[in-house]
Amino acid sequence: MHRIFKPAALAAFLLCASHIAQAQSLFLSPSDIAARKQLAQQQPWAKASLDLLLKEADDFPSSYEKRFGTPDAAPPPEGGAWLHWYACPESGRPLQFRPPDQNICPDTGKNFTGYPYDHVVYQLRNDALAEAAVASALAYQFTKKSVYAQNAANILKDYARVYPKYTLHDINNKPGPNGGMAYAQTLDESIWLIKIAWTYDLIRDANVLTVAQQQSIEHDVLRASAAVVLKAHKEPTMNIQSWINAGAAAVGFTLNDQPLITEAIDGPIGFRYQMQHFVHEGFWAEGAWGYQFYAMRALTMTAQMASRKGMDLWKQEPNLLALFHSPLGVLLPDGSLPAFNDSGSPDLYGQSFLYEVAYAATRDPILLNVIEHGARGDREAFFFGAPQLPKAAAPRLTSAVFPEAGYATLRSSTSDLTAIMKFGPHGGGHGHYDKLNFVLFSHGITLAEDPGTHFYGLPIHKEWDAMTIAHNTISVDGQRQAQATGKLMDWHVGDGWTAVRADAGPVYTEASLQRTILLTSGYILIIDRCQSKDGKPHTFDWAYHNVGTETMTSSVEMKPYSFSTTNGYQRLLNVMHGETAADIGLRFVAERQPSAANGESNSTPATYDSAPRHPSTEIAHAQLTLQMLGAPATEVFTGSAPSRESGSVPFVIARRVGTSVTFATLLTTSGQTSSAGNPAAKLRTTADGGFQIETTQGTDSFSPESFKFLHTSR
Repeated sequence: MHRIFKPAALAAFLLCASHIAQAQSLFLSPSDIAARKQLAQQQPWAKASLDLLLKEADDFPSSYEKRFGTPDAAPPPEGGAWLHWYACPESGRPLQFRPPDQNICPDTGKNFTGYPYDHVVYQLRNDALAEAAVASALAYQFTKKSVYAQNAANILKDYARVYPKYTLHDINNKPGPNGGMAYAQTLDESIWLIKIAWTYDLIRDANVLTVAQQQSIEHDVLRASAAVVLKAHKEPTMNIQSWINAGAAAVGFTLNDQPLITEAIDGPIGFRYQMQHFVHEGFWAEGAWGYQFYAMRALTMTAQMASRKGMDLWKQEPNLLALFHSPLGVLLPDGSLPAFNDSGSPDLYGQSFLYEVAYAATRDPILLNVIEHGARGDREAFFFGAPQLPKAAAPRLTSAVFPEAGYATLRSSTSDLTAIMKFGPHGGGHGHYDKLNFVLFSHGITLAEDPGTHFYGLPIHKEWDAMTIAHNTISVDGQRQAQATGKLMDWHVGDGWTAVRADAGPVYTEASLQRTILLTSGYILIIDRCQSKDGKPHTFDWAYHNVGTETMTSSVEMKPYSFSTTNGYQRLLNVMHGETAADIGLRFVAERQPSAANGESNSTPATYDSAPRHPSTEIAHAQLTLQMLGAPATEVFTGSAPSRESGSVPFVIARRVGTSVTFATLLTTSGQTSSAGNPAAKLRTTADGGFQIETTQGTDSFSPESFKFLHTSR
């Protein structure tokens, strides 16, 4: 009997046969590609997306060489550094790279060289190569031009050569368990790994890689990188674990490796565990919108890959879809979301690319309310979106409370006046010490803002961003709050008014804090009850931060003052101080200029917008008037506080000392920007301990204890 194949040839045949059996299925099958090519012939938006993809592939490698000032498109000589180091220490603004080797502070012009700055550029080079690899591989599938497949193959072969030479390093350049090889953390390495795996999936049948080269890519890059990211399988942070799972799944599905697939989806901290333990009422447990969307990207990818193997994770784990619903519950009228915890204030409509994927998988009509704000030019819409979209029924945003997640959204039914209070779980490593914090939106502007989050590598992040005094809440004895979970005490939606009361929980051992907020069509009333728990008097600092300019309207003699150097107080500047027993009055005037769309790098931190913000073409004006009822020996502080969005914002702090302290504050907004605008409402107490608010429409009476509200017209 004659052998048909020699041993080496037989091995090569079996390897090729196994590749054919699993060819091109990670995200798009050959039939999907054919359908999308047809869609591009029928729909202009789809053709534009395909044209952009092909242009990106055509521009490589010259685009890479020009961007980074390199003689070729080779990977960097070492692994990358943490992107959060790439900021100007003086101003906190991102550095600007000027090829081939300058990292310039835009404010001072200073050039920063060496580690970690040059190595952050190495990370950006890895990002760019992964993007170019996927674009080239997809361009090959759409055109069958071998030059595209060869460009993608060259990138894979280069990484097979250099990846084994990279050293394990973390964000502090040490071989820590959460470090990577091409990157400084498993988060970025996992994102990169998904793109590299998809590239290999797309071109392994293109006859541009030898058997030996395929074996090297599979062993020295895909499996090696999967092992690197999985070694941190100890929940470094919740969103990072989502990317670790997705990276492992990408390699598992690409190589038909069942243990990797099982680990990613059914492992101890796999996809299913996260869906069952990290989602509360549809909200991601880290309590930061940037990180919820960041995790949703990875979770959605995992669901897409699993669907190719017959697993419908959308149906099996309904909390995945719930993550897409929850943003509508706390959406501000301009489409943005509060900058709670370690997050910016992302634009929900900028996430339409994610909603395209979710709608195609579930046909849930609620998702159309986000998609309709997008231009359908996103690559995700072209690759994965529904070819045709039905008309969405515009949602009516209403007041809502989420007791488990810890949010209360109060909305006016006749204007855009909106307040959102936060009282839920801390949020893990990305949480801020800010129970009872709130944001306030009116007349097109977020007036009372959360400070947001600066680059983690800057001192201001630890010294300010998470501190209690940085938020619109209450500090006790100059200390920051402890990690805690607050509690919803009461909630009512009436005819033209909404009220909520929440307890801050055990944020201080010495004192308890409760906040009641009443919102009507014209004002917001905030009642804060601060009670000593040890029988001793304590110092209670009520803080409020509002964008724009600040003017004191009450007669208080103010003098320069310096705060302590701890717990965020040291970051308050231009501080003025006075003392009064009378009512405190301030006026804030704000203006929002037209905004430009902001771009993104391939590895934009989740603390920043993970999708471009839709530009606003309108100028908005707003005025907020603050009236706080007086109390003996009240100290008043004003000045400026750091803000990631605005640079700095005015603040006011009211300080009172005692065993039982109440702050009663009325906030009135209008579209006027001068004192000659609409007269502000007036607040006073009643004999029974309630409050009356005089407005141009009449008199409102409110009891915080019983939640009784009565309006008497003029």
